[in-house]
Amino acid sequence: MALHTELEIHKVAEELFGFSLDLVRNIPRDLKRLAGEKIRDECLEVLVLIGRANMTRDKLPHINLLLESIWMLNYLLRALTNRGLISKGQHAKAMMMTASVGRQANAWKKSATASAA
Repeated sequence: MALHTELEIHKVAEELFGFSLDLVRNIPRDLKRLAGEKIRDECLEVLVLIGRANMTRDKLPHINLLLESIWMLNYLLRALTNRGLISKGQHAKAMMMTASVGRQANAWKKSATASAA
């Protein structure tokens, strides 16, 4: 079993977390606390869930929560884009990262389901 920090999914999730910190820095103060903190917290949760899934035999609960966090991030980022608080380019970059994490998590889920059967 590889260290979770060496996994490609973790590397992309770290990049997403760093990008989100820069992204929320520029949103208005009234939404920074509501949306900005939630985005930051969900990105941290993704990193934690990757570590948990990697360390346990029963990966599915953690992977399912990981996919839910990605889903939540997509909604939050779309809301910021629709209100013109982040650019379409920033949104596209974030979506590429969330899609990458989501694809890798789904592949991991498929693998975990196959090995459990």
